[in-house]
Amino acid sequence: MTPTGTGLVGVIEFRAAFDSDSCLFQILGDDPLAESHGLALAGKFTVRVEERTAKSFSALPALYIEEIEPSSDRHFGPDKSACLCSALEEDEFLSPDFQLRPFLERLVIPFLYGQLFYSLNRRWPWSEYAHGATGLLESYGRFPVPAKLDSFLVALTQCGQAWPPIRAALLQRDYIKGHTACFCEKKDPIRRCHPGALQGIRQLQHDIKDSGKIIPR
Repeated sequence: MTPTGTGLVGVIEFRAAFDSDSCLFQILGDDPLAESHGLALAGKFTVRVEERTAKSFSALPALYIEEIEPSSDRHFGPDKSACLCSALEEDEFLSPDFQLRPFLERLVIPFLYGQLFYSLNRRWPWSEYAHGATGLLESYGRFPVPAKLDSFLVALTQCGQAWPPIRAALLQRDYIKGHTACFCEKKDPIRRCHPGALQGIRQLQHDIKDSGKIIPR
């Protein structure tokens, strides 16, 4: 990777394998005969890593990939940067300082492997969060971090038309019911459509009430 005025640019070439049974992801060496578990794929991508100016969705550096069309189905955000992980899972790569090697080995290379797999199968190789606000709520259900409530709520407010019904649900005095319309485009009952998001918004409502924070408009 070569430093530039705004970050790093370079080519990442790798071999890696993912075993869906054990959920084991391996970065393989140069030996094509090396033992691997799961589907082994090799790829080469030109990438650009830049510091973010807006950090409401992520405090990690932004990753851009030249060879890939940055669509939401391939897990790219509105700014065309890669969605590498939930904002609630970022601290281990940022504390006490940004950790480049873990960032590349545990986020970037698995993401690039996912792109190769998606090109072959039109789906992600492992379980994934939904897009937009629904995915944010799913991540909060798995990794509730009350200390990040303010930034998490700000991120939700930037989710367009999904925010008003989420805000209305959070303002309810009662427990959020499973038959509430999902916050994705389908609008089916959330307990069937995205149960992880139901768990997340219930936890979020609980943490907001405990903290006494005001829900933004």
